Amino acid sequence: MKEHELNILMYHSISEGSGPTCISPHIFKEQLAILADCGYQVISLSDFVTWKGGKRELTGRSVVITFDDGFKDFATTAFPELQARGWTATVFLPAGKIGGVDDWESNRSGYLSRSLMDWKTIQELADLGVDFGAHGVNHTDLTTLAPEIARREIVESKRRIEEHTGRPVISFAPPYGRINAFVKSEIRKEYLLAVGTQLDRARRTSDLYDLPRIEMWYFRYLRPWRTYLKQGSSTYFTLKQILRQLRAHVFPP
Repeated sequence: MKEHELNILMYHSISEGSGPTCISPHIFKEQLAILADCGYQVISLSDFVTWKGGKRELTGRSVVITFDDGFKDFATTAFPELQARGWTATVFLPAGKIGGVDDWESNRSGYLSRSLMDWKTIQELADLGVDFGAHGVNHTDLTTLAPEIARREIVESKRRIEEHTGRPVISFAPPYGRINAFVKSEIRKEYLLAVGTQLDRARRTSDLYDLPRIEMWYFRYLRPWRTYLKQGSSTYFTLKQILRQLRAHVFPP
């Protein structure tokens, strides 16, 4: 990995469910073990902002770990594995869905609901060092909303999380990675950074309000994951990037 590039990893649910938002506990544990074996350190999003601004140096073997949606299995399955290694993570919460289920997926074929963490659990995790970012209130595509409603989603999610955790919220993840000029400008008013879903490594030149991430579902195959970490890139990863770009071109949001 080049010194001016870092990986921001993206997870959702650590469970045996089907689909690209689920990674089995066994695979998750092995992915973390390979990270450690390859000599990587895990840093926070705050550390990343400092590095991006040129105020500190980090090796290319640094990663940020993020989770979207606040699934209950983060607390029961993912966090114990991170805690055992002394690693941190940022979890992006849809603040109006806390204690419920991922009902935004209910129109998907074969939908089986998955539980989200409640506020008590989130508070306990915050006390243990987990960082929480905002993911809107209702997990809605912000680019489809009237401006005043989109702004409310952006502002209110931050307010609710800070109220329940007692800690500042500096980061935002637009649901589905969907963003436009208006949404980005409103996020910029409230947060230090935002992460998206573009499949790439983050650089000092990356847009601070649409940072690319590494979708870890692509690396549920462990051999390509180890190769990618050792080499800093791989043919497998490049192919996935090309396929994602083609899909976005053929099936635009």
